[in-house]
Parts: sequence; structure tokens; C-alpha cells
Amino acid sequence: MITFHAPPTKEAVGEPTAATRHLCTGVYVDERFRDLVIDKVCTAPHRRVAPSYGFDIVPVMHHAWRAATLTALLRMTLVGAVIIPALTGALPTAILIICGLALLLLFRLAILFRNVDRELIPRRKKPKRRGLGTARGHERLFRLFFPQRYPEKTRFLSKRIGVAAFSLTLTGLTVALVHPDRATTALHVAAGIALMCLGVGATRQVMLNHIMRAPTLRPGRLSGRQRAADIQQHHVCAVYRRPRHREDEEEGEDDLTMFTLFGDESPFVGAGELVYQWNPPMNIQLLRPADDKTPLHEREHPVPPFQAHELIEYLRKAVQLLNTDSQDVRLPAQVRDRVYVAETDVAMDRSLLPQKFDEADLRAIINTSGTRQHHFLEVTTPTEGSEFVATVLLHVSLQGRTLIISTAACVLAHTPRSFQRTEEFGHHGIIAVALAAFRELVTLPVEIERSWRIVRYIYALGKAAVLPRDLTSVPIRNVLTGSRVSVRESSSQTWSKVQLEKSDILGRLKTIERRLLHAADDFLCAKGVDTSAFNDMALKIINSGIFNLGDNNTFNGNAVGDAAQVSVSANQSAVFNNSGNEG
Repeated sequence: MITFHAPPTKEAVGEPTAATRHLCTGVYVDERFRDLVIDKVCTAPHRRVAPSYGFDIVPVMHHAWRAATLTALLRMTLVGAVIIPALTGALPTAILIICGLALLLLFRLAILFRNVDRELIPRRKKPKRRGLGTARGHERLFRLFFPQRYPEKTRFLSKRIGVAAFSLTLTGLTVALVHPDRATTALHVAAGIALMCLGVGATRQVMLNHIMRAPTLRPGRLSGRQRAADIQQHHVCAVYRRPRHREDEEEGEDDLTMFTLFGDESPFVGAGELVYQWNPPMNIQLLRPADDKTPLHEREHPVPPFQAHELIEYLRKAVQLLNTDSQDVRLPAQVRDRVYVAETDVAMDRSLLPQKFDEADLRAIINTSGTRQHHFLEVTTPTEGSEFVATVLLHVSLQGRTLIISTAACVLAHTPRSFQRTEEFGHHGIIAVALAAFRELVTLPVEIERSWRIVRYIYALGKAAVLPRDLTSVPIRNVLTGSRVSVRESSSQTWSKVQLEKSDILGRLKTIERRLLHAADDFLCAKGVDTSAFNDMALKIINSGIFNLGDNNTFNGNAVGDAAQVSVSANQSAVFNNSGNEG
């Protein structure tokens, strides 16, 4: 019997996985990640939420709003400390506060400028952090106006910062001497800002401690948007985004064709990086066991001896047996059905995305070849609290008196260390709360620089209040509903950077692959199908050491034709041998 897509066991009983805890921590420690969750999930009801593998999106959304509230509260305090005195007639107080905040900001700029001047940060092809709010951003700003090759301009900028700081100090002292009562009020406001910093820092660390220890992270009552996201993350159907058509691409854009079955963009949204695939798919003619000299029309089955869903069910049961082993040798395998459909097809036919799939619907999709709904048997195996999730997707179809089997494997790697640091020694507990409070006070100049971002939170809050909870159930003109981003994928380490865990993950993928192949062989034999060609292809796949890691495949030193030769240097030959051994 077909089993429908259900949340993992731990999530179903309310116990969050390690990946869920780390993602909830990430919205507190990484503002860019928090903005991603709020902008692309919490306030984007016109996009489908990507399937969740090894984590629950609902607590991540919940804590993203909490983290945004803490940050917005501190920045509103900074802005209000200037605006409220100015509007209430206490202009000297506002001037004093502006001078104090500006001095802190100049102090931060001076430190950043000194660090950039002392040692240039090495360039990276794809810097992960952009903007002027980082050291890298300040370096680009200084290079734009004051290039590093001109030391006199560097010294001139330092003098300008010193002059500005002296002017602000002189202005503040003058106002304080003329209006001593306003100076006392400004000191009280500054103390309030300091207390707010201490309170926000301590509260943030308390929330991190709670995330690490809480038996459940889901809120007691889900909002409308959270309920919609919860349904979509566990839905059988995933709406993927097709790459842009070549006619829609901008002129001059590089066309780097990937030597993969699915192109340069994986359609398996949320599953992670595509690391392995059968390219091309396996094609097995449905022939009866007989001598090779027997004519084809006598050997082949004019009517397939089985339906595609029967093979799927047999493979499902074969993989589910892995969960019955003892704990010390058990390979956890979660088997589900997954249906992928392109967002452009959904825009033309809304019936491709029903609210629910019953058994008859799934069997019709599996048994119908050439449909716009692509069914895959999804086998997921998590490890280390779902910090690593390997997924094998198998597609089966019957067409032209031939069985077609294709497989792809995706991997979600671990989250950044900053998301996991709360679990390290000294980063949780009462002492950590006190240190976090003072750390927030020390980083006050950073909050002053980013205080303008309060506009983003007001805009996001307005979107959440005005927009409906789900806009994907009804068609909207010129709006496609496919999933654009997966918060788990965006925080995942790239596959090429994975080290010791790589062999374990590849071993799990090979174990599942071998079991699927042997189970398919047994099924075909039971149905009276000659499996000699299938066994030959399966043997090549099992013994294959070539893994497509999702990178561009470069072929160097090739020669075509009789007596063709390629001359390479010793260094190039060594590189070629090393890469060949690595594959």
C-alpha cells in the first residue's frame, strides 16, 4: 500500500532534531539568515515552501520573528532616543545623544579602517557577506575614495576622522555647558540605551539556551502562515522552478553547460546538492528468458507483465526492511512518495497541484508515462541529528515495452559553526548570558550603523499583516508559485567541502542503491523478465567509481583518431593522475 509523505518520526512526536535547533539558533546569530527566513518564507505567501528534510520550518519561522523583534527593539530605542527629544522640544538633549552615537560610530570606522590599512583582506570570487556593514564592505568603500596605493590619502582620511571626532566632542561639551539640565537628561537616555543593550543581549542568550534544551520548539498555537507552511513542507507534491529559457537570458551571459542529466540547476528543491545520478537512465527491454537467437517478437512481452506501481511497492518494502535491523547496525531509511511538477505547468493547469493525493492518484501518476507530474520513490537517511541528510530519488516508468529506471542522490551537509556554537563549552548557561549582555553593549556601534534597517522590519511586519496566509492555492496572473529557496539548503555546507563524513554518506548511498538494484532484479525474475542485460548494467553501476559531484566536468588531454597523441607537461600529467585517482 502506498504511504504518503509524513514528517520524520522525531518531528511528529514533537522532539526537534539537531538541524532544527541549529536553524533556530541561526536566526539569532546571523542577521542575513534571519532576513532570508522572514523575506522568503514568513512574508512570501505566493511561493510554495520547499520540502523539509530533517528539520521543521515552523519553529524556525517562529524564532525568526522573535529574533527580529529583539533587534528591532534595540534599534527603535536608538532611533527613538534621537527623535523623541527633538519632537518634544528638548533639542539640546537630541544634539548630545547624536554626538555620542556619532562618536561611537566614528570609533568603529577608525578601527575598521586601521585593520584594512594594516592588512588587506584576500579577495574571494564569491564573498558570502556583502554590503557596507562588514569589514569587507568598508574596505571597498575606502578603496573607492582613497586607494591603498596612495598612503597620503590614507593618512588624510585618518585626519578627517580625527577632526570629525574632535568637532563632535567640542559640540557636545559646549551644549552640555550651556544646558546642564539637558546634559543630565542625555545621560539618563544613554543609561537607558546601555540597559536596553544589556537586556537584549541577555534575552537573546536565554533564548539560545532554551533552544538547546527545550523538548519542543513549536509554538503552542500556530499562526495562519505557519499552518500553511507546515502543510506545504510535508506535502507530497513539490513545485520546482525551471531554468530560464535561452531567449529570456541576458546578452553576454555565460552559458556554462553542465554535463548532468538535470542541467545546472537541480529540480529537487530542498533535498540539497545533487551529488550522484545515473546518466543515462537504465533501460531494460521486457524480454522473456530465452536463447539470444530467438526473434525479438517471440521474446518480448507485448503487454508488460506488471505495472510500474507494483515495482515501486516492492522496492519500498525492500528498503523499509533496513529499519528492522538491530540498533548497532541499523541504517535508518525513511521511504516516501514525492511528486515533482514544474511551476509553469501548474500555472496552466491547477489540477496538477491538488490539496491531497490519495492512493489512486499516486498510482495513476506512477503508471502513466510522459505525464507532467514526475513521481519519485524517495529514500532519506539522516545522520548526526539530521545535520547530514542523504536522499536517493528513484523514478520508474514503462514505455515502449521497456522498463526505464533513473536515480539521483542529493545531500544536505552540516550547518555553519556559528549555528552550533551554543552547544560548545562556555557558550551556554548563566555565565554565557552575562557575557552575551556585555558583548551586545560592546557591539553597540554596529547597531548604530544598522539602525536604518528598522525600515525593513516595519515593511516585513506590514506585509505579514496585510498579505493572506497562502496565495498558492489559487492562480494569480503573472505569478509563479514554485519554491525559490530552501533555508536548509542556503545554510548547508557545499559538498566539495565535506571531509570525513563524505565516505560515510557515499557508503549509505551505495548501500541503498545496491539494495534497490537487487530488489528490482528479484521482482523482474518473479515476473518472467530476462534480467541478463539488467544485471550487466547493474554491475557497472555498482562497481562504478565515478561520482558526478555537480561541478563542471573538464576533459583535458584528449585525443581522437588513429595514432592520435597529446603532449602534456609533467605537472599537467601529475594533476591528471591525481584527479583520476580522486574520482
